[in-house]
Amino acid sequence: MAVSYRLFSLAVNPVEVGDRRKTAEALAPFVGDKVDALEARLKNAQYSIVLADDLDERQAEQIAALQLRGVSCKAGEVRFYPGHTAASHVLGFMGDGVGLAGVEGKYDSVLQAGGFRKSNIPDIDFEGQESLGAAVTDIVLTLDIDLQKQLESRFREYLAAQGAEKGMGLLIEPGSGRILALVNQPSFNPNYFWKANESNRVNRIYNHVLDKELIRPILARAAAIERQGLEGPSLLPATVAAANYGFTDAQLNVFEQQIQLYGSVFGNWESGPAAPEQSGAEPVVTGVQVGVTLASLVNGGWRITPYVVDSIYDHATAKRYARSSEATEKRHVLDPALGVKIRRELFANWLMEQENEVVFTADHLQVNPEKEFSRYSMQKLFVGLAPAKQPKFLLLMAIEQDCLQPLPDAKNSDKAALEQMGKDLLAMLIKTAPPENLPAKPPEKSQENLRQFFISKRLNFRNTPGKANEPAPVMPQMRGLSLRKGLQQIDKYKMKVRINGSGRIVAQYPLPGQPLTGVDECILTLDTK
Repeated sequence: MAVSYRLFSLAVNPVEVGDRRKTAEALAPFVGDKVDALEARLKNAQYSIVLADDLDERQAEQIAALQLRGVSCKAGEVRFYPGHTAASHVLGFMGDGVGLAGVEGKYDSVLQAGGFRKSNIPDIDFEGQESLGAAVTDIVLTLDIDLQKQLESRFREYLAAQGAEKGMGLLIEPGSGRILALVNQPSFNPNYFWKANESNRVNRIYNHVLDKELIRPILARAAAIERQGLEGPSLLPATVAAANYGFTDAQLNVFEQQIQLYGSVFGNWESGPAAPEQSGAEPVVTGVQVGVTLASLVNGGWRITPYVVDSIYDHATAKRYARSSEATEKRHVLDPALGVKIRRELFANWLMEQENEVVFTADHLQVNPEKEFSRYSMQKLFVGLAPAKQPKFLLLMAIEQDCLQPLPDAKNSDKAALEQMGKDLLAMLIKTAPPENLPAKPPEKSQENLRQFFISKRLNFRNTPGKANEPAPVMPQMRGLSLRKGLQQIDKYKMKVRINGSGRIVAQYPLPGQPLTGVDECILTLDTK
C-alpha cells in the first residue's frame, strides 16, 4: 500500500556554473525542458535550485559523468502510494521524508533508516531483541487491499447516487479488533496530500460524531436482556414491547456508561478522543466508539481495541515479528455469562437466516438552530454481522447528508440502497473471507508500481493547455529559514499557509522546485532544534 524508492534530485548552484548555455544543453534531456527556458532559469536564479526530482540511479550516473560545475545529484527515499486514495486516512502521508499523519506519522521512527526500540512500537513482540531496524523495516498492516478497494468503490458509487459527500465505513473482526478495511469519504491522494483541503483530510471514523438515536434500539434491547438475567424469559417482540423496553433516558444512560459507549478509543495508528462534550445537548458518539461498543455486544462482552498494525518485517534479521499477545487490552464490560446470552439474543429482530447475516439500519434527522437559521443533517447507519450465529465480521457504515428533502432520485433516496450495499458486501465476505495468515515475507517491490509512480508525476505536473510558453511558478526553497523570511518568499503566490510547530522551517510541502500550478495551499513544519 506504500512503497519507497531510492531516487535522485538534480540541483544546480548558478553561482558555480561556468557556461550556462552549455549546462542547459547538457541537462535539458534530463529536465524535460527547452534549452532556452532552462538557460533563463539558471540566469535568473540567485540561490541553488532543484531542476528535477525523481531521477533514477542510471540518470544520476549519467549526469555525474558530465562533470558539470555547480551540478549535483542528491539521493533520497521517496514514498509512493500505488492505491492512490485507498486507505489514505490510515496510511497518512510524508513531507520532506518525515511522516506527518496516520501510520506514517505515528511510526516515523520505525520507518526511518536506523535502529529503533520496543518503545517506538510497543504492540510488537521483539522476541528478546533489544532493538531492530538496523537495515530496513516494513510495517505490515491488517487491511485487506481487495476488501478496502471494494468497500471504497461501492461507497463512492452510493454517495454519488444519493448526492452526498460525507461517509465512513469500518470492517472489523469483533473478537480481536483487527481492522480489515476502513473508509473515510471524501478521501485524498497521499501522493499529493497538499492539494486536498482540510475537510478531506479529516479522519471521520475517529472525529465525526453520530447521533446516539441511531443505535438506541440496539442499546435498549441489550439493556433489557441484561435486566432479564440468565434465567429470565425471552423479550417481547419490539412491535409490542414498551418503548425502549420501558427504560427511561437516565436508566439507559447507566447501561451506556457500563458498556463504556463514550469511552476513548486508542488504536495503534490513531489516537481518537472521546466524543466532544455538548452542554445541554443529547450526547453524541464517534463512529469508532459505535463500532467498538457493538463489537463488545456480540463478542461475549469484551471491550476490544481496534488495530491496523499487524507485524513488522525486519530485513536485517530476515524475520517477521508478530503482534504481541499483550498488545490488545480486553476488558469485560458485561458479565461473561450474560455477555454470551446478549450475543445470542440481541439481534434476533434483525436476523436474516437465509442469508446468514444480521442487518440493522437506522436514520435520524438532526435540526440544529443557529441564530435565525437552522442546520439540517440526515444521518443513516448500517450495521451488518456475518455469520449470523457467531459473527466473525462486523461492518459499520454511516452516511451524512447536509441537505433538505427531497433528495435527487427519490426512489433510491432512503436507507434501502445503503442496506442493499451492506448486504452485498457481507455476502462477498462469507464467500471469500480474507486469509488468516499473512506471508512470512513481504513481496518484492513491483516495477509496475515504479512505472505508475513516474506516470503519475508526469500527469500531475503537466502544463495547462494554452500556456506552454509561460513559465510555471515553482516552490522556493525554505528549509532553514525563519518563519518570517519563509512567508516573505511565498507571499507573492497568494497561497493559504498551514503552520505546524515553532522555530525554523525544517520541512515544506510542496517541495522546493515543484510547480505550483493548481496548488493553493502550503504546509510548513517548524522545529526549534
